[in-house]
Amino acid sequence: MTNISSIWTRIDPAVQQWVLANPGCVVLPRTLVNRVESTIGESLHADDHGEYWFTGEELVFLKARRRAQELGGFTAGGQAGMRRDEHAEMLDR
Repeated sequence: MTNISSIWTRIDPAVQQWVLANPGCVVLPRTLVNRVESTIGESLHADDHGEYWFTGEELVFLKARRRAQELGGFTAGGQAGMRRDEHAEMLDR
């Protein structure tokens, strides 16, 4: 089964940014699932509605990516830049 952490660097940067900008989201909407699958050429094993539910492990990975972006000044894809994700601290509550 494909895991978000294993394909992160191959995911479209716009999708990466959406995921990081929506920290409360536990499901990837069908339209974004379609973009990811077409980009990586693999299935995300979506549910009957075409949505992909993040596992607990994936949510931990995404939280770490948000934190790295916030504290280290990295963009979604890992390049240097200064963007603060103000919603990231909501995950710590």
